[in-house]
Amino acid sequence: MKLIVDTNKIIACLLRDGRVRNVFFNPRLTLYTHKYAIEEIEKHKGYLVKKTSEKAFKLIFGKAASKIGLVEFSKDDVNILKEAKEISKDFDLDDYPFIALALKFSIPIWTNDGDMIRHGLISKKYTALDTHSLEELLEGKSLENVKENLKKKYLKNNSSG
Repeated sequence: MKLIVDTNKIIACLLRDGRVRNVFFNPRLTLYTHKYAIEEIEKHKGYLVKKTSEKAFKLIFGKAASKIGLVEFSKDDVNILKEAKEISKDFDLDDYPFIALALKFSIPIWTNDGDMIRHGLISKKYTALDTHSLEELLEGKSLENVKENLKKKYLKNNSSG
C-alpha cells in the first residue's frame, strides 16, 4: 500500500517506539514524502534529540529515511501545486506539499491532522488517514469502510458529511 507520510508521523516514529513506529515499518507500506518534511526534521533536530538520545535519533532517522521515498515537484506540477495551496489555505498552508503529492499520485496521506482529514472527507479531493484508520486498512478493512468510520469520528458535529 502506498501512502504519503506527513512530518508529524515521521517525528512520532522517531520519538516513540509504539504504534506509529510499528505501522511505519510495516513491510506492506511504501511511504513517500516531500523533502520539506526532512528539512523540517533537520531544522528541529536539536529539540528532537533532547526528547530521545542523539544515538537513538540517528539510528531511527537513518532507518526511517531509507524507508521513505523523497519526491520533488517539477515544472509540470504547477497546477497541482496551485490546487494544493488553495486547498490547504483552509487549514494549514504548510501542508500543501503533502496535499500536492496526494493529488499527483492519487494515494492517501497518513496524518493525524484532524483539519486535513476533515477537509479531505468533505472535499473528496484527496484521502487523509489517521493511524487508527491505517491500522484498519492493514487488517483488511475496505477503504470505503475506513472512510465511513473516519466520517463518524471527524464529521460527527458537521452536517456536511
